Amino acid sequence: MAISPETAFPALYHAADRGAIVGQRRLLMATGVRLASLVAAAMFGAVSLDTGRLDAAAVGAAAALATALVTEVYLLSVRPDRQWYEARAAAESAKTLAWRYVVGGEPFGRETGGDEHVDRLLMHRYSEIIRGIHGFAPIPPLEEESQVTTVMRTIRGLSLAERKRHYLTGRINDQRIWYARKAGFHERRSARWSVALAALEAGGLIAAVLTAVQVVDLDLPGIVGAVAAAGIAWLQTRQHQQLATSYSIAALELADILSRVEGPSTEAEWAHFVDESEEAISREHMLWWGSRS
Repeated sequence: MAISPETAFPALYHAADRGAIVGQRRLLMATGVRLASLVAAAMFGAVSLDTGRLDAAAVGAAAALATALVTEVYLLSVRPDRQWYEARAAAESAKTLAWRYVVGGEPFGRETGGDEHVDRLLMHRYSEIIRGIHGFAPIPPLEEESQVTTVMRTIRGLSLAERKRHYLTGRINDQRIWYARKAGFHERRSARWSVALAALEAGGLIAAVLTAVQVVDLDLPGIVGAVAAAGIAWLQTRQHQQLATSYSIAALELADILSRVEGPSTEAEWAHFVDESEEAISREHMLWWGSRS
């Protein structure tokens, strides 16, 4: 049976993973509200709805701009982006340490020292991760037993062949499939957004021509421009193309690692192999972090 993150990974991983999910959700929701409000303000500003004592369209534009302002203040003060980035980095760091420990990879090789020494080293590494957290509170689930779970200790005590099998199915292949699927997902989203923005820009050009020849008496080019700008800003937040590229490279690199997993025959060779594999996965995480910083 391969390792299940829900049952075998440490409390730090679960807390950071949950913090990353919450931070990402808040960032995307707030960004979406802000951009939609700005588009709504542009649409209200392009028309006039005189009700006698005031212009309802102007009131709508003011309300939309106020919503955008409040959302911007929230993004700048609460910083859900920082929570997302820091929590995801902490979760992935805890995850790679857990895998290194479980299967006997460097610096937690089976020949490194006794269990007590290795456990202390793992706790020290976890403490370093925790000290680097500033953007969120990593509150662990109440049901978590410890930072080194019973399942982690049990699998670490298995034979080299059994640990290889766990690492192959639960880490390398699982991660490779995840990267490949995500690469395809983001590539499709990037293509769809590119087509949509191109169509929108073409529509804006037509609207500008119609406005120029006075066929329509409405600021359609301004509205289309606002929608296009919002779409571009959303794409910059989601980074579909960048993620598709980095995930594709990571999937190919893991496929190469997968083909070499049976090579190591000693504990020392295996510990070094796991170290190389985890470094390959960490490179993608560092690229992701760099693109978000």
